Amino acid sequence: MSALQKILVPVDFSEESANDLKYAVSLAQETEAELVVLYVTQKKDANNFYDLLAVAEGAPMLNRPARISVDRLLSEKALDLYHFIEKVVKTPGQLTISRKVMLGKKAETILRVIEDEKINLVVLTIRNKSIFPYLMNRGKLLKIISRFPCPVVLKPPFRAPWPQLA
Repeated sequence: MSALQKILVPVDFSEESANDLKYAVSLAQETEAELVVLYVTQKKDANNFYDLLAVAEGAPMLNRPARISVDRLLSEKALDLYHFIEKVVKTPGQLTISRKVMLGKKAETILRVIEDEKINLVVLTIRNKSIFPYLMNRGKLLKIISRFPCPVVLKPPFRAPWPQLA
């Protein structure tokens, strides 16, 4: 039995998080670990939901309701997460995937999921061109990661094609 039992990959439906998910899937398949895919939304996203929906459908934004219910926001995001995983993970095989959509601040919610689900590894992408400016300008990432009770894989962002070494 592998020591690695649960891998957490937080996603935001971006290309970077799709690559995180692919990487986490390969790790989970290799180690026979369960994969937990997490999407965190905030309450303020509920207020922007109808604006985004109106723009997508070409409707004027003046006719939108004042607020969307949190339940509706969470169910819409859960459906988005389901489709995102289906699109990214073509052949899951024997892989166990848990999907979670939660409301809250991202760092605190990720930490809570790590503790509640007894996560053994977290997969994250560094979203800047270089790690050093990121760490110097945004020490927030280090503060967040230092609170995690498990190892974290910090992936560099995927860029194609890879540079050729001479």
